[in-house]
Amino acid sequence: MFWIVVTGSFTISEWGYMDSFKDALVYELLFLPSRLIVVYINWFVLIPRFLYKNKLLQYFLILVLILLIVAIGHRYFMLYWGYPNFFPQWMQGQKIEPLRFAKLIQAVLIIVSPVAFTTGFKLFMDWYRQRRETEVLIQEKTSAELKFLRSQTNPHFLFNTLNSIYGLALEKSEKTPSLILKLSDILSYTLYESNTNEVPLTKELKLIENIIALEKERYEKRVEIEYVVKGDIESVKIPPLILVPFIENAFKHGLKNEVKKGWIKVTINVSKEELFFTTQNSISKKEDENSNGGLGLQNICRRLDLLYGKRKNLEINKTEDAFIVNLTIKLLQDEA
Repeated sequence: MFWIVVTGSFTISEWGYMDSFKDALVYELLFLPSRLIVVYINWFVLIPRFLYKNKLLQYFLILVLILLIVAIGHRYFMLYWGYPNFFPQWMQGQKIEPLRFAKLIQAVLIIVSPVAFTTGFKLFMDWYRQRRETEVLIQEKTSAELKFLRSQTNPHFLFNTLNSIYGLALEKSEKTPSLILKLSDILSYTLYESNTNEVPLTKELKLIENIIALEKERYEKRVEIEYVVKGDIESVKIPPLILVPFIENAFKHGLKNEVKKGWIKVTINVSKEELFFTTQNSISKKEDENSNGGLGLQNICRRLDLLYGKRKNLEINKTEDAFIVNLTIKLLQDEA
């Protein structure tokens, strides 16, 4: 199809200088073998072996040399076979000069036209293919990293939860069986529900409520918890276990060294365009000043970057007596 279009276009152009469309077509067909030779040598040999390896000087020198050789061959072909058989009138009174400079340059320019076009076309096609392959590789890398980070979240979460129940088991508390049941519900979610890309926000909040209930049983009167949910949570989906690490962090670092009564505030507010989530927790006087939330918080920060990019705003602040996390996620239209 390409060569039909090229030959047809040049034929129409040549027709303007000839009285006969047939003569213009024959003339262009006689040039076709020379064009084919240079185009395919350039496409399959010169571009991959020289141009794509940044050997620009060699590429241009070899291309020019091939063009000259093919142009000389074409001149001999036309003078000794093409013109005598198809355009004998053009040979009357003409001296045969295959190496006449002006005619050679004319032949080179006629041959090089499709070479220039096909070179640009190949560069564009290969660039586009490389871009698509790069996008696929980036997506695969991102997907693999997200799976790895999520696989870290589950054991980390389980470790923290088991520690909570372990403390009560040592005290032989009667609450231990009910807390194990809650843990069973939590594990069911993390094992079976969290393997999808998105879950309804209501399921994530149910998990958070179970965690808060479990921790409240453990700490009893040592903690005051305020948990507030506002807005239309039914229509929103989020990646699984995206909020849980902030809740874990609030309990782990807000109460583990606290000898007095601590406090934790959790707020989820959903509007048509945004999901706003915040946790605030008291800081024990014994809390390490360099503590930044550990592996869980670092993990979730990376996940948020990969999942939402500029669609999220995460602010983590530490004051003298509180640790504050503010997360805002811009919802897509199909989430709202």
